[in-house]
This record gives sequence, structure tokens and C-alpha cells, in this order.
Amino acid sequence: MSTSLRMIMCTALLTCVCATARAQEGAIAVPNAGDLRIPARSRLFISPIEGGYDIYLSAAMTKKEVPLIIVTDRSKADFELTGVTETDKAGWAKIIFMRNTSTAEQASVKIVNLKTDTVVWAYNVNKSSSARGKQSSSEACAKHLKEKIEKGS
Repeated sequence: MSTSLRMIMCTALLTCVCATARAQEGAIAVPNAGDLRIPARSRLFISPIEGGYDIYLSAAMTKKEVPLIIVTDRSKADFELTGVTETDKAGWAKIIFMRNTSTAEQASVKIVNLKTDTVVWAYNVNKSSSARGKQSSSEACAKHLKEKIEKGS
């Protein structure tokens, strides 16, 4: 093989390698299925949530027997749960005319794998007439989280 032919083949190979590297730089990294799982017995840190909702979530996870270990030190956790919540109390008209003191509860939570920074689970609950308020919405979150862990997906 002549040196000029070798030179052309090396240049072509180098061009392909560089083009592949540039394409991979711009590519979006898609997590594999293993990155989206929450294994049973993983350690979960629940960040403080306005109105003490983090405490409701801890209690709901215990009541619903979610197979996670709740930790109070973020540095010891595998996953972190964050969220927001909103409560709309019954107005005077609803209380007087309908004799209903139920609140409207909304909450959105997400869990992030702290090693990969991947959102592995997110859930939104909307209870329009909740007799037990935050307890009811937090138990719905815990129930659906338990289902995800048990499915292993």
C-alpha cells in the first residue's frame, strides 16, 4: 500500500472519529432503565416542604409500608424527594350552605437519584374535597411510590 493511500485512509478514519465525537457531544444522554428504578431498601431524604408536608409524607410512607429507608441526612441518601403543596380551605359559603369543611389539596413531588441526577419518579395529586387534608394527598403519593418500587420499573 502506498504512503499516499495510507495517508488518505488515516485522514478519512480521523475525520470519521472526529465527526462521531462531535455528534456525541450534542447528543442527549438517555438514561437506561436501571437509572430509573428505585430499589427497595434504598435510602430516601425528604427535603423540607412548606407547611410541614414532608412530615406528612414520612408518616404516609410508614403507614403504606413503602419499602424505603427514610434518612434525615441528605449525604447518606441514595434519592431525594422534593415537592410543593397547596391547600385551599373551605370558604364561608361552602361551610354554611353545604355544611362542608373539606379542603382542596394539591401536591407535586419528584424523586431524584442523587448519583445520576436523574428524575426517577414524579407524581401530582389533586384532591378537590379532602376531609383529611394533607394526610389524604400524602397517602396517595406514598401509595403510588410503593407501586413503582414493587413494579421495579
